[in-house]
Amino acid sequence: MAAGAIDWQRDPPAAFAQARAAGKPLLLYWGAAWCPPCNRIKSVVFNRPDFIELADSFVALDIDGDGVGAQRLAAQFKLRSYPTLVVFRPDGAEVTRLPCELDGKRFVHILELALNARFTAAESLSVALSRERALSDDEWRLLSFYSWDTDERQLLKNLDFAAIVASLTRACTLADAVVRLEWLGLHAAAMAGETGLDQGAAIRRLEATLCDNHAVCQQLDIVIGYALDLVRFLTAPGSGARQQLIASWSGALVSLEEDDTLNIGDRLNALRTRVRLSRLGAAEPQLLALASARVAEVIAQVQAPALRHTVVVTGAGVLADAGLIDEAQQLLRAELAQSQAPYFLLHSLAALAKRRGEPAAALHCYEQAWADAVGGATRLQWGATYLLALLDLAPQDGARIERCAAELAAEFAALPDAAFQRNRTQAARVVKALSTVEDAGAQASALLAALRQLLLNA
Repeated sequence: MAAGAIDWQRDPPAAFAQARAAGKPLLLYWGAAWCPPCNRIKSVVFNRPDFIELADSFVALDIDGDGVGAQRLAAQFKLRSYPTLVVFRPDGAEVTRLPCELDGKRFVHILELALNARFTAAESLSVALSRERALSDDEWRLLSFYSWDTDERQLLKNLDFAAIVASLTRACTLADAVVRLEWLGLHAAAMAGETGLDQGAAIRRLEATLCDNHAVCQQLDIVIGYALDLVRFLTAPGSGARQQLIASWSGALVSLEEDDTLNIGDRLNALRTRVRLSRLGAAEPQLLALASARVAEVIAQVQAPALRHTVVVTGAGVLADAGLIDEAQQLLRAELAQSQAPYFLLHSLAALAKRRGEPAAALHCYEQAWADAVGGATRLQWGATYLLALLDLAPQDGARIERCAAELAAEFAALPDAAFQRNRTQAARVVKALSTVEDAGAQASALLAALRQLLLNA
């Protein structure tokens, strides 16, 4: 199959029928044009020769969150976060959900395991918890790389995640999977604010991975993604333990930044995490110059639209986290004219304006982002964000709130599947905010009533 020649299907019933008739598994991709992680996986994974070669063995289904009926499909397949990647058997049974943040080579490997799996993740989880039989190494690999972030209670149901991961860690017989499960368990404990943990032992286990470049690359997604949460959870501000853990973690991130086998966007993301970690410990002035130079270098190299969108957003984050707000704004403004999703960049500019204490500029960006946004679900999300910003930054501007509420109510009413998923989430956010306004005005009150009814009927 030629590069870029994957035959992505966009009609779910037809795609599942094709998979059933051909006896092939199906990979469902749920995403949106503006979503940086979606653009990352398109450029980092979907364009890889080994992914394209593997695509002969499965049916590829692409569901855009702004497509007609997409939100109803999201409710059917239990999809919410962009992107979500689900593997199904030819008969339509769900096999597993794949994390989108893996490096390309590892993602393809885990996908191949899922396509050939004898058991679904749910079946393997049940057996692992009951100890009815020993799981194979590949079953442990798939469970350890399951996308718990996009699970939507498919595997967990009403079970406690931290308890499940702890049980899996104790039962696991595959060393690499144990490492990943331990990290997942530590992060779950951090998010729950768990007390009584042996912090010294936890730090030693983390550092055993952080000093192993191969292990760091294997766990790239959680090494980058969990850094701040775990450093805050396991160490006290200003302590020697914190400085030591930051130093170990920064060393691991440097190894990712310098690994030229990795995608340039992932290497830039590792730098962003290192910059953010430095703010938890001793100042590193040299990082400011490095951040500025590295972002400029990456932006100059990348022209492909999907990857460029990702690295521009990440690069602006690197600069902002380094305190280089002017540079971050300049990067985003310079990109607006050529961006495939300028409305997303406007949201980033609004956040920077808020950080600078410029509410009028922030509201202008939020309003322009809504005006420029395309796609039913995206417009509702951006409109709701603008209304929430108005209520936060200009609660006294009743006329402006009224106009926004009236337009947003009309858009909710006009969208056929407005009661589903992402739109329901936005509706709940707006209801919560409007409910705190003492004198919302007629249009805003009407919107509040309409959204409450929408949530009641959803």
